[in-house]
Amino acid sequence: MGIIIKQSLRNAIISYIGIIIGFVTTIQLYPHILEADQFGLTRILIAISTISVQIITFGIPNSVIKFFPALSKKTNNPSGIFWAFLIPPAIGFLAYSLILIFFRDFVISFYDSGSGLLGEYYLYIIPLVLFTVSFSVLNSFVKAQFNTVFASFLQDIFLRVMMILDLVLFYFDFITFDTFMLIFIGSYALLYLLLFGYALKEKLLNFKPVLQIFDKDTREKIRSYSFYSFFSGLTMLLIGNIDLIMVGTFNGLEQTGIYAIALYVGSVITVPKKSITKISFPVIAAAFQRNDIQNVKEVYKQTSLNQFLTGLIIYIGVIANIDNLYEMLPKEYVDGSIVIIIIGLGNLLEMVTGANGQIIIASKYFRFDFYSSWILVILAITLNAVLIPVFGLQGAALATAASIFTYNIIKVIFVWVKFEMQPFTWKLLGLLATGIATLLLSYLVPQFENIYVDIAIRSICMAAVYFAAVWIFKLSDEVNNFISEQLKRVLKN
Repeated sequence: MGIIIKQSLRNAIISYIGIIIGFVTTIQLYPHILEADQFGLTRILIAISTISVQIITFGIPNSVIKFFPALSKKTNNPSGIFWAFLIPPAIGFLAYSLILIFFRDFVISFYDSGSGLLGEYYLYIIPLVLFTVSFSVLNSFVKAQFNTVFASFLQDIFLRVMMILDLVLFYFDFITFDTFMLIFIGSYALLYLLLFGYALKEKLLNFKPVLQIFDKDTREKIRSYSFYSFFSGLTMLLIGNIDLIMVGTFNGLEQTGIYAIALYVGSVITVPKKSITKISFPVIAAAFQRNDIQNVKEVYKQTSLNQFLTGLIIYIGVIANIDNLYEMLPKEYVDGSIVIIIIGLGNLLEMVTGANGQIIIASKYFRFDFYSSWILVILAITLNAVLIPVFGLQGAALATAASIFTYNIIKVIFVWVKFEMQPFTWKLLGLLATGIATLLLSYLVPQFENIYVDIAIRSICMAAVYFAAVWIFKLSDEVNNFISEQLKRVLKN
């Protein structure tokens, strides 16, 4: 478990720094430097790229993580396995590029509202997709070898810093918009090249391809797994947008904007889960390969405990500072405060269920993830259609939270039945009590006139009380060891 807590903590720190930079970039810089249609162009290109990666890779990134442990034992050169996994996405990219060119007018008419910018920069989609797909596959290969931190840094911090530099150059007229777009696309190319160079330096990758170990049986297993993984990923992509789309359909664009801000804040709670998942998934996949079910059980319980521990402090921190948050926004956004609380609770309930999805995907029962994902889609659409007309934004939040909770309970029950393991321990109740007590104590902190000072002091006090209680009552071995190590370093100095 040491590698999981170590890398997940680093990933979480990187992710939160990235969120801060992303907030500044998206809220403060883009809208004030670019024209509305120019900003819209960058969002459209990213949206198309995100969907394209899911289609072109066709589940290959998850297959890399699942099959690498077994394949690496069949060769003396596991670093060369990457090139075989790159073949299907390469073929997919070529076919996709031809389709993109052939349907150029249709795509432009679907997205472009009349500014003509998408038509002018349409072909930029192709190199953007190329480097995004390449990064996705290589990132999975690096993850499979239990190395996740550098790629997280590139995605969450380096790329956003590049965007800021690009915007600053454009703002001071050092570059034209054409050059701005070239740097925008070039940043993604640089992202891939840096990860590629890092993989070579760390001997995670070499230029000698390994193809002979991919016999017919292995290829069939990878094809089958990738197929189900692809559709599972596609459904999760849909889930991430269904509530926003249906709010827009029922309540209009203004309410969609209010809901989007609340959804963004509510999703901050899930950063620890994403950070832990980056390393726990390859660890679980490797444990299944060794048939080490005991290790899987340990990872399951520890991911539940530590995801809940980190998610809970963020959730109560958001609740304690929610008035300050909405002081930063126009008054019309205040309706989203309840949405944050509901969405955050749904995400928190998902985090406490631990690595259930990763266990299913890494096991022989991976097809169940595909079926349960479609249950989630149907449930989410139905609940949104019923609740939004009655409760508005709160209805969308309730629908999303209820769907997430039901989906994860189904997976917990499935893992319990198939593997006789469940993620919950009595320490979770201790964490819950600690979280509630910390939230109540936060209201004893005096209100400061400056909202930024108030947020900082209130958050620091809450974190200090919360983690002190976790340490004193030994609610998490990983966190206790981490705090003890830091205290020893401080006392030595």
